[in-house]
Amino acid sequence: MKKSKFGFLILLLLLVTFCNQMTIGQSVVALKLPGMEDAIVKKDIPYLNNSALNRKMDIYYPPKFDFKRNIPAIIFISGCPDTSMVKLAGNEFRKWSTYTSWCKLVAASGMAAIVYETGDPKNDLIALTEYINSNLDKLVIKKNSIGAFVCSGHTPNAVSYILNSPSNIFNCAVLYYGFFLTQDFEYLSTIEGLLIDKGFQKPPILTDPVNWNKNVSILIIRAGMDNVPYLNQSMQNFFNNAIEQNLPITLVNYPQGTHGFDVYTDNETTKLIISNTLEFWKQNLKVNSN
Repeated sequence: MKKSKFGFLILLLLLVTFCNQMTIGQSVVALKLPGMEDAIVKKDIPYLNNSALNRKMDIYYPPKFDFKRNIPAIIFISGCPDTSMVKLAGNEFRKWSTYTSWCKLVAASGMAAIVYETGDPKNDLIALTEYINSNLDKLVIKKNSIGAFVCSGHTPNAVSYILNSPSNIFNCAVLYYGFFLTQDFEYLSTIEGLLIDKGFQKPPILTDPVNWNKNVSILIIRAGMDNVPYLNQSMQNFFNNAIEQNLPITLVNYPQGTHGFDVYTDNETTKLIISNTLEFWKQNLKVNSN
C-alpha cells in the first residue's frame, strides 16, 4: 500500500510539472537581444520527403544576413511526437513560443537556429541531421559547426544520439534540466514509464559509458529546485559516469532554478545563464572566426 501511494505521488508531481508545459509552450525566453524580432525565418523546408513521410523544418538566420557565407547552427531537438506536443500545449514543437523565441535569440547572436516537426523523434532526428549534413551549402550552414539545445523530457533522445550514434554531427550540446537515462540508473524503469504516460516515445537508453562519444563538449544546466521526480538524480548519475570517462563536460547549478526557469523566471541569474549558454556555443563553434 505504501509503495502504491508513493508511486501515485510521483505520478502526480510529474503530471503537475508537465501540465506547466501549457505555460511553457506560450512563454518566451527571459533574455532579450537587439535584432531578435528581425531574424530572417525560412519556414517549411522539407528535410524528409518520400512517399510515406513529409517532415519540415524552420531555420532562423541573423537579421540582415546576406547569405554569402556559411554560419554555425544550433538545432533544438525534440524527443516527443508532435501529436503529444499539441496535447500538452496546443501546438507542435517547432511552433511553441518557447522555442521560436530561443531561435530568435540564437539568430540575434550570429548563428542559425533550426527547429523541426517530428512524428518519430529518434528516426526523424537521424533524418534531419543527415539532410543538414548533406546540404550544408544549400542551407548556408558551416561544416563541423553545429550545436544542440535540449531540455526536460526531450533529453534522452538527444543524448543517446549525441553520445552513441556513429553519424553524430554535433560539436557541442547544451542540456537544460533534463533526464539522463544510463543503464545503471536505479529508477530507470520508473522514468521510462512516466515519460511514456506523458506522450513521449519509449526513451532510448545510453550504452555503457565506456562507449560514449568523447568529442562533444557538453554544458548541463541543473535547476536546484526542480521538482520532477528523479530528474536531478538521473543527472547526477550521468555526470558521475561522464567524469569517470573524462568527457568534456561542464555542470552549472542554479540553486534557486525551477523546471523551465529560462522562460518562467525573469531575473538576472536566469539571464546570465542564458547569456553564458550563447557564449558556450559561440566559443565551441568558433562563431567569430573566419
